[in-house]
Amino acid sequence: MTMSKKNAWRHDLKPGDLVMMKHGGMALITKVISHDGEDFAEDPSPPHIEMTYCDDAEHGSCSSWRIEKMLSETR
Repeated sequence: MTMSKKNAWRHDLKPGDLVMMKHGGMALITKVISHDGEDFAEDPSPPHIEMTYCDDAEHGSCSSWRIEKMLSETR
């Protein structure tokens, strides 16, 4: 795996994690769809996530690249 250490945390996301999205809103991750084991050349793609936004309870999904930072990990 040749992903940068800077972005390796995206591959450790779990349902229940609270994250700050790049657009500024917070979201609670509800599902993580990993691409591990699939053939994506040398650099595996970050997982796709499903989440619930904290400000309006809207559901959504996107690439974990759209997450700015982790706020709180699930225990």
